Amino acid sequence: MNAKDLVALNNEKRKQLNEHNRNYYENMLVYIRSQLLLSEQQSEELLMELLDHLLEAQKHGKMAEDIFGTDAKAYCDELIRQLPKEKKRNIYAFIGYLAVRLFALGVLVTGAVELVAEWFTDVDDTVYLGKASVLFVIDFAVILLAVALVMRWIRKSAFHDDSSTFGGKVKEFLGIWFACCLVIGMFVLAEKLVPEFGYRIEAGGMVRILFGLFVFAVTWRLNKKFRITK
Repeated sequence: MNAKDLVALNNEKRKQLNEHNRNYYENMLVYIRSQLLLSEQQSEELLMELLDHLLEAQKHGKMAEDIFGTDAKAYCDELIRQLPKEKKRNIYAFIGYLAVRLFALGVLVTGAVELVAEWFTDVDDTVYLGKASVLFVIDFAVILLAVALVMRWIRKSAFHDDSSTFGGKVKEFLGIWFACCLVIGMFVLAEKLVPEFGYRIEAGGMVRILFGLFVFAVTWRLNKKFRITK
C-alpha cells in the first residue's frame, strides 16, 4: 500500500480506539508526521503497525501506556531515530511541485481580483517579469519558513495539549493570528521594497486565470503520472 492508502486506512481503523487510547495514539501520530524529512512511506507503515498493536491490546483490556509506556515522546523519538530519511530527489520534487502550484494559485487569485476590478476602474495590466520572479522566490521562502515553524510548534505541543482550556485556546489563537500577520506583512513589505525591473508584458485578468488553470492542469497530470505527493 502506498502512503495515501495507509493514511486512509489509518483514519478508518482509529475509530475503533476508545477515547483515551485514541488521544494517546493521535499525539504520537501528529508527532511522527510532523517530522517532514522522514520517509513518508516508512512513517505511515510504522504508524499502522503501532495502531494494529494498540487495537490488539485494547481487545484484551489494555491501555496505550501498557504498550508504549508513560513517556510517549521518548518512545517516538526512539522510533524516529530508526526511520530512514526521505530521498532527496523526492523532497526536491515535492518542493518544486508546491512551488509551481503556489505560482499557479497566485496567478489565479491576482487574475480573479483584476477581472473584478476591471468592471469598476481602469487597471494596469503591466507585469514586470524580473520583479515578479523575485517576489515569488521571497514569498515561497517565507511560506517554507512559516511551515517549518508551524511543524516545530506542532512537535512541541503534541504531548502538551492545553487547547481544551480557555487560556490554551486564547494562546493558540494569538499565536496563529500573529503568524498570519507576520507572513502577510512580509508579503506586503516585499511588494513595496522590490523595484520594477525586467521584461515587461501585458496580462489582463482573464489571461492570468486561463494561464493559472493551465499550470494547475499540467501539475495535476504530472502528479498523477509520477505520484509526487504519493
